[in-house]
Amino acid sequence: MLLRLMLITAILATCLSSTESVSAQADKEITNSIGMKLVLIPRGKFAMGSARGNPEADADERQHEVTLTRDCYLGAFEVTQSQFEKVMGRNPSQFQGPSIEDGGANHPVDQVSWFDAVEFCKRLSELTEERAAGRTYRLPSEAEWEYACRAGSSDEFAFGNDVGLLGDYAWYEENSVGLQRYPVGRKKPNAWGLYDMHGNAWEWCADWYEEYSGQPAIDPTGPSKGADRVYRGGSISRGAPYCRSANRTATNPSFAGFVSFRVAMNALTDK
Repeated sequence: MLLRLMLITAILATCLSSTESVSAQADKEITNSIGMKLVLIPRGKFAMGSARGNPEADADERQHEVTLTRDCYLGAFEVTQSQFEKVMGRNPSQFQGPSIEDGGANHPVDQVSWFDAVEFCKRLSELTEERAAGRTYRLPSEAEWEYACRAGSSDEFAFGNDVGLLGDYAWYEENSVGLQRYPVGRKKPNAWGLYDMHGNAWEWCADWYEEYSGQPAIDPTGPSKGADRVYRGGSISRGAPYCRSANRTATNPSFAGFVSFRVAMNALTDK
């Protein structure tokens, strides 16, 4: 009798452990009502920017310690043309139609201003299914973007310093033809399951641009006002230095050209 009770207890413990494991894994990834996959980005601390003496670094990449105190979710992929159209009712992208693979549906949306990206996040958050799930979307801060791009790496790229490997992870100047973007997710993801953080399309961040102070920062969100908004990640028309994790670029937020974006979402426990 005692042996049977111990066996039943062991089976129940195994089942519970398995259920918890599946639940924990499910919490690390979310697929929302329009089919967007988001990946949990754990809170943490990292060295943002480039180390002094780095020959590839620009003057505005002064390295400093950043602490992110909240988990968040980030889109595993750049927002696609089909997803943008589902929410906004239009597709502004330059490269779409019968001459483009899948009509452009699974390519990153482009020709979107910073304001368009913010409006997309707002409207996505207002969808009935998303409101019911308690999900509110936004653009990632510049610090969140770089932290997620690095995925634990302190090197030039998420995969290390060997630029010869960049083509495995990114569409950029050396392996792209013409100016059209490529379908999302065709290259390798970084260690946290995020695709196209290097190359393919530039990505808007939430912040106004300013040079780093070089001082440690906690949950930085940039200055309260400015002239230009930050965009990150490199693109198909730029070389490897522009695809580095620390590379920074900015332009007027009304610019609607070669920039795309991916969405962020606060972890539900942090709302």
